[in-house]
Amino acid sequence: MVRVGIVCFANTCRSPVAETLLVRLLAGQDGIEIFSRGVAGGPGNTPEQMALALAHHGLALVSPSGEQLSSDDLQADLYLFMERAILRDAVVRNPSLWPKSFTMREFARRAQLNPPQRDSESFAEWLAVIHGTRRREELLGTDSADDVRDPGLGGDLEAFSAMIVELELLSHKVAQFLIGWPTK
Repeated sequence: MVRVGIVCFANTCRSPVAETLLVRLLAGQDGIEIFSRGVAGGPGNTPEQMALALAHHGLALVSPSGEQLSSDDLQADLYLFMERAILRDAVVRNPSLWPKSFTMREFARRAQLNPPQRDSESFAEWLAVIHGTRRREELLGTDSADDVRDPGLGGDLEAFSAMIVELELLSHKVAQFLIGWPTK
């Protein structure tokens, strides 16, 4: 079983959309669990403009938004963060997360450069290879190459639609690396 947590600030916009897209893309695949959480905030309502954008793209969120990351969630195999600042804060608070935590964009980029050898390595072994190509200093600052833009609760329809399109493309890149692992 490969367990993947998608994390953003409040789990209201980006992470629940990424979760929904990955669940849709991985439907029918055994041995994969996807969940989304936030590091702050709390149970919130989907912004009206985001709800309209979701409907326009034929999507409905697969889990309640606003769920917070808790100690029960710290047993995932992989964490995909929506931005570097949130990832940095999480690994400072819990350094054991560092080897299995990436921004979603960073994971897609590094996975493409280091494709898995599913017949000779486990998911954990492959993730260790990808992690081995990183330096902690890369967590400093912000970088549009790593961050998924946040429309915020007051975003307009165009901003939410752009976020969904960005996450659709990114989810396709990520999904290919989550399938095909032997289940034990």
